[in-house]
Amino acid sequence: MMTHSIKNLRLAVLFALIYVCVDWLSFIHPMGQLNITPWNPPAAVQVLFLTWAGLLWAPWVFITIGFADWLIRDSVIFSSSVLIGNAILIGCYAIISHVLIKLMKGVPRLQNRVEVFKLSLVSVIGAAITAILYVGLQTLIGKLGKDDFLEASYRFFVGDLLGLIVVLPLALLFINPFRREQFKQMFLSYSFWLLFLGLLICEYLVFSLPIEMQMKYFFPLFFVVGLIGAAHSLPGSTFAAAVVQVPLVISFTQVGVLPSDLIDMQIVMFTLSMTGLLIGTVVDERLNTQEKLKETLQLVAAGELAGSLAHELHQPMSAINAYAESALLLSSIESNEVNQKNNDRLRKTLDQIIKESIRASEIVRGLRSFFIGGTSNIKEAEVERLVTDTVSQLENYAQKLSVQIKVEKLNEPVSVMVDITQVKTALGNLIKNAIESANSNGVVEVMFAFDKQQRIEISIFDTGKTLDTYESEIIFKPFYSDKKDGLGLGLSISKSLIENNDGSITYRSNPRKCFVVSLPTGNKIDV
Repeated sequence: MMTHSIKNLRLAVLFALIYVCVDWLSFIHPMGQLNITPWNPPAAVQVLFLTWAGLLWAPWVFITIGFADWLIRDSVIFSSSVLIGNAILIGCYAIISHVLIKLMKGVPRLQNRVEVFKLSLVSVIGAAITAILYVGLQTLIGKLGKDDFLEASYRFFVGDLLGLIVVLPLALLFINPFRREQFKQMFLSYSFWLLFLGLLICEYLVFSLPIEMQMKYFFPLFFVVGLIGAAHSLPGSTFAAAVVQVPLVISFTQVGVLPSDLIDMQIVMFTLSMTGLLIGTVVDERLNTQEKLKETLQLVAAGELAGSLAHELHQPMSAINAYAESALLLSSIESNEVNQKNNDRLRKTLDQIIKESIRASEIVRGLRSFFIGGTSNIKEAEVERLVTDTVSQLENYAQKLSVQIKVEKLNEPVSVMVDITQVKTALGNLIKNAIESANSNGVVEVMFAFDKQQRIEISIFDTGKTLDTYESEIIFKPFYSDKKDGLGLGLSISKSLIENNDGSITYRSNPRKCFVVSLPTGNKIDV
């Protein structure tokens, strides 16, 4: 808990430093001492922080904005206009953050055109409402003349919108570990730096021209940004669009820009950013489709491998069963008192061999039927019984590794319609992985709950190392394994088996590390 608090505090301090720096750099062509500029990336910084850290940090954002106003604008931070104005800004940005989280079910990941469209729509509407409320307040209290309302509202709107459209997507991608890996690969690519050099050359040629000529020759930048987006997807296009912003802002500050030229440049910059976003997103979707196809082919290969193994193991398992039955029969012949005790132990051992060989044969037969024919043997099964039967088969293995297994008791029976062999196989893989992941003298816990869709959730907790975000993204992919001798098929096959039973497997790390198996059921219990 202490470590988590320190992490949040560090994040808050980092936000404050970044906000003050960005606010200072972007405070260009202001209307008076107000937060009305043609380019306002601080809006994106606030939305990003509230989206990432949570809305409970809104008071800290309020303090940070007040401090920046005092430091950069010499504002009287305790004046009613500053306090109310900043409260409006924070309230609006908090609402934007909340809406984005609700629409995208968490921190936006920008994985497809729908998410990009949602981000753009929320940005446009949010920036418009914020501009009207903030500028309206400043006009109402006399900080702005009524004649300046429309111009100020427009400048505020466009400034916020450019900040949100240009800076926010880039920042959202950068805080995603998977996307950071994409950035890393991009920066290590020779093709990127060649295209980036072309972008810098185009920027120099365009922005070295007189301001009235820049608009006429702005189109090469669209071409280069599009090329970078096509080659390096969304990370490339968002980074390129942000780079274009730098000389544009310098042009605002170093050259006398007429209001009409400023408006034109803002519109063109917004169009450039949206074009880059769309191109990068389309390329991302194409790459994701290719990746899914690759995973499908890998899963097909895994299925063929499993089917072949099942075929090859069927006869040996049958032979083991036959030999065990023969040995059991022979043991019953010797019945004198000297051998009776040993015979009893032998019979128990042979009984266990027969049971395990039958179970193995059922698993082999079930997997072979699933991967070759896609068939399932659907039966009604009690959830707790499924779990306890699976755990009982792994208790000896857990004892060898000094790991304790605890299974929660259900208040009343809960039934599911599944292929019992398939679900047991998947649960067995997950519990076995949890045992191996748990430290010596660790604990594996299996708990039950119901989600909002009335699906039973079987959560398997262990005390092992938590996966990082990148690992959690790829852990279910076929042939991925962090074990030296692992094939990387256990989790991918388990996922396929559970999904074949209309269920799902997910990995969660908050508040504790666990794998969650969700299965449909009509029963609801109080757990």
